[in-house]
Amino acid sequence: VVLCGEFSRTPRMNDGGNGGPPLSKGTPGRDHWGNAMFCLLGGGGVRGGQIVGSTNRLGESPKDRPVTPADIHHTIYRVLGVDPNLSFLNHAGRPVPALEAGSPIEELL
Repeated sequence: VVLCGEFSRTPRMNDGGNGGPPLSKGTPGRDHWGNAMFCLLGGGGVRGGQIVGSTNRLGESPKDRPVTPADIHHTIYRVLGVDPNLSFLNHAGRPVPALEAGSPIEELL
């Protein structure tokens, strides 16, 4: 089971204008925040009960052991037994890697 979000929410409420993000349209709240995200993995050979990485005190950015989306993809490929060097041919016949550069999250394996 894989449950991920490509972003979290801003660590602090914005004021909906005057200093808030440009698209806040005057509504106070929390906006998309791509500096930190979450992903839960379970079953399929993943070691449970692990927390990998953390954010700074305010949840604004990774503090230790940052993990990239490519690392998550490499982890999934590893537990499924898929070759991480797999590539596909594009319309011009050129090979395109299935995965970006990354490494499996060893703490979960």
